Amino acid sequence: MKVKLTDIARRAGVGHATVDRVLNERGGVKPDTAKRVLDAARELGLARTLPKLYRNGLRFEVLLGRRDNPLCARINDAFRRFIHLMDDNIVLERTFVDETKPDLVAAAIRNSRCNAIIVYGQEHEMIIEAIAEVTSIGKPVITLVSDVPTAPRLNYVGINHYNAGRAAAFFLSKMTNEGRVVLLCGSLHYRAHAERISGIRDGIADYSGRLAIVDLIEARGDDAAAEYMLCKALTEGEVAGIYNAGASDAAVERAISTMNRQLAPVLVGHDLTENAARMLQNGVMAVVIDQNPDLQAQKALRILAAPFGISNEAQESPIVPFTIHVKDNI
Repeated sequence: MKVKLTDIARRAGVGHATVDRVLNERGGVKPDTAKRVLDAARELGLARTLPKLYRNGLRFEVLLGRRDNPLCARINDAFRRFIHLMDDNIVLERTFVDETKPDLVAAAIRNSRCNAIIVYGQEHEMIIEAIAEVTSIGKPVITLVSDVPTAPRLNYVGINHYNAGRAAAFFLSKMTNEGRVVLLCGSLHYRAHAERISGIRDGIADYSGRLAIVDLIEARGDDAAAEYMLCKALTEGEVAGIYNAGASDAAVERAISTMNRQLAPVLVGHDLTENAARMLQNGVMAVVIDQNPDLQAQKALRILAAPFGISNEAQESPIVPFTIHVKDNI
């Protein structure tokens, strides 16, 4: 039987006019709706060549953090390397915006002229509102590195930060004797940092009765203050371990350098930047938990392309396994 537009409309759950706009490429239809129409046409066996969703190109924008943030630099490099693996219709724009300032991130989300956005930022009401605004008009948003689950984003791509914090607790429990543990993070407004801190607290309670968490230093972008507070904690009593969940490695290294090397605590940190790799080689840091920017970039692109009918990876797990690095395997 000949397939009619009304048959496609019924199957896709849309109106006759929407089917006409999609099949005749008139535009003005949300990507997920257009995909439903094309899927319905294929399933019903419509005897004609079906259009691509975006014949003239699709633009994705990655809102990265500051250029001088080593993690953001690695993520930028990862997207630059892997965009060529995607469909030729996709153009990727990479924009640097200060992730510590939610108003700037929110403005960048709203001002994006692209078809879809990948965002790294805090779980802040301004960012939540901006994501809700653009998704309401059919623009998919993926959160990267640190999730914003209270916003209507398409998905989060990144590691399980709570488990990463528990992994840090495991290593500290195996590599230290009885003593105090100091925790550092960038800001608890990043869900990633909050979950890491939660994970290590629970992990220390489960893995070790010999260690006690005595301080949580929240740097909030002030490296000098973080260094001062860590130096103060190190002089107030024997510190067996330090977990840096997201503060500046340089600030931590400077604080530790003031100590007798034989008495230096076991340091577990995050992200295999050049600075962290050097600290591993020099014996300043014992373990680095890396969140694999390359795999994050690949997964984010594939998952974000799915609503546009370019990728079949809509059901792919967005969670990226973290990797463990010590001096001998960097």
